[in-house]
Amino acid sequence: MGEVIRGVLLQQFLQTLLGLLVVVAEDEDVLVDDEFELNRYHQNWNNFGTQLGLKQYFASFEHIIIPLAYWYLIPLLKFVAAMIILDTWQYFMHRLFHQNSFLYRHIHSRHHLLYVPYAFGALYNHPVEGFVLDSVGASLAFKMSGLATRGAMLFFSFATLKTVDDHCGYDLPFDPIQLIFGNNSLYHDIHHQVYGIKMNFSQPFFTIWDRILGTYMPYPPVSKPSTPKVETTKIKIFSLKDYLANGGDEINIKDFEKSVTTGNSPLRYNLRPRKAVSSL
Repeated sequence: MGEVIRGVLLQQFLQTLLGLLVVVAEDEDVLVDDEFELNRYHQNWNNFGTQLGLKQYFASFEHIIIPLAYWYLIPLLKFVAAMIILDTWQYFMHRLFHQNSFLYRHIHSRHHLLYVPYAFGALYNHPVEGFVLDSVGASLAFKMSGLATRGAMLFFSFATLKTVDDHCGYDLPFDPIQLIFGNNSLYHDIHHQVYGIKMNFSQPFFTIWDRILGTYMPYPPVSKPSTPKVETTKIKIFSLKDYLANGGDEINIKDFEKSVTTGNSPLRYNLRPRKAVSSL
């Protein structure tokens, strides 16, 4: 546990440092003047209405459409785009770390020491893996989607929360994250088992790439019940006269009749268990 906590703290420190470099070093790109942007949206809306010859009609809805689009719709689209970008990056990098024996043995295998995942170990990775999969992937999602600083903060926080929930080790029926996303704790727990280690590479949000590329395993394999082996038994049918002819005598005829009734034949013919000769 101590090693896991130290590894996670190191990972969080490195990610925070990279986040500061990405956000603070490019201050002009990520700090948005909302008033300026809203005015630009109004101008573009009016120009669009003018080109369609519907400027007056567009103007009547301007006070509703512009704030709704600026504060909610466009940020939501960017958020979803960032999720898809991060999922794409992590799927192919995660799969590479499994299929390349050197990368798995020396880097990714550290995370799979937790064959029974738990929340503290969600970000227990080799520093190289943490940088390539998590830090670079999240930075690319942030930059390519065009998220503003507020959106990026929400996105990074939600991605971390989702990753911790995926590694919690419990299939919780009341957990909204596990209900909404098919890529949940049960799905990722399969990946940490021997039978699923080459499956379920998608993380942390969707299962799109697993479905497309044939690595989708939504449930643990169900072991098939073993089919009982059927043996064919040959039964020799004979009369008491035959029995006497084969060396029997009158003294144990009654014993033989009793054995036929109970199914315990004194002459063994490889009878099936619990099956009386008289019933055959």
